[in-house]
Amino acid sequence: MPQCSAPQYARHGGADWRAHGSSWPLHETSEFRQVGRFVWHVQRTGSGPTMLLLHGTGAGTHSWAPLIKRLQDAFSLIAVDLPGHGFTVTPRGFTPSLPNMARALNELLKDLDLVPDIVVGHSAGAAIAIHMAATQADPAKMLFSINGALSPFPGLMRLIAPVTAKAAAFGGVASYFVSRNASGVSRVRNLVKSIGSDPDQVDIAPYSILLQSRGHIQGALQMMAHWDLSTILRDCRRLEMPIAFIAGASDQAVPPRVSEHAAGQAQRGTYLELPGLGHLAHEEAPDKVAALIRQNWDRDAADKERAQDA
Repeated sequence: MPQCSAPQYARHGGADWRAHGSSWPLHETSEFRQVGRFVWHVQRTGSGPTMLLLHGTGAGTHSWAPLIKRLQDAFSLIAVDLPGHGFTVTPRGFTPSLPNMARALNELLKDLDLVPDIVVGHSAGAAIAIHMAATQADPAKMLFSINGALSPFPGLMRLIAPVTAKAAAFGGVASYFVSRNASGVSRVRNLVKSIGSDPDQVDIAPYSILLQSRGHIQGALQMMAHWDLSTILRDCRRLEMPIAFIAGASDQAVPPRVSEHAAGQAQRGTYLELPGLGHLAHEEAPDKVAALIRQNWDRDAADKERAQDA
């Protein structure tokens, strides 16, 4: 379907574009696409090989703004708000499981007539990227996982966290309480610190806006409630394209060993650690992450060229 106008009101999973759209990072690249019962918030810019950017739980397109500014000279970049997140309007009754997220994104890509050359995923977005590639007939040529959430919760948290999230997601009251109590700038800064990142190097304002949205909070909680990573390493082993697993050494949300282990499972996996950076490494040090993406993409292109010449 063609591009549509911005939603006129916040519905399930949608923050208020009327109130915050004009100040949203890279808002000039934003568009809304209706695909089935979804209205997707999409940002597109740049030229070159196509790169799809998938944010993590509780974030949005703003998470990629620093990286987009450093890559738009060499790549066509597409960032989307996942179902239940940011300004994407998600139909009631949608179950945000990993397979359903992947299918919904595939429908969006079909509508946009795009086959990404590269997919970059952060945290839960990395799991979606890997599952998409494992289930697509024509997958991307290269994947990048940034602090990928690629392992179930350890120990008792594996049981406690999904149950807690499920109760909160369907209760409604909890999402209201979280949005009321987590949206202050000081609280967001403390949250960023708690996952090992430097709040002085992260744009706090968009997170504060999203954490005021009951729909966004509810969407993030529902995603956690339906998340199952029990088969994600099997997906890694099936993939034949290069996968770079980038990890911030100071990540307190997803331990770097998760990325290192996943890299060892993938056929063409590479583990790349960034000292001194936390869970939001791509926002703290976009220059470093952009350089790694460029280097790995260029190296793979050069290897393919040599193979053809041999």
